[in-house]
Amino acid sequence: MGPTITVDTQIFSVSNRTKLAPGKNVDEVEQKLLKVVPSEFKLDVHHWLILHGRYTCVARKPKCGSCIIEDLCEFKDKTE
Repeated sequence: MGPTITVDTQIFSVSNRTKLAPGKNVDEVEQKLLKVVPSEFKLDVHHWLILHGRYTCVARKPKCGSCIIEDLCEFKDKTE
């Protein structure tokens, strides 16, 4: 059995908002993340996405101006 990436509400939101791995449910997002995340990052990406969602890409008012991937993000309703 290969590695997996657990998708919680923050990872689901960040993955959809940034278009990193858009999906209608957590299973779709997980499968897309497994395809786009390189093997060497699969162990850590869960924590990185949670922290990004907790401190930068927050649900109500994302801090797009201080985001290190703002130039790659496809979130059309940037707030800063």
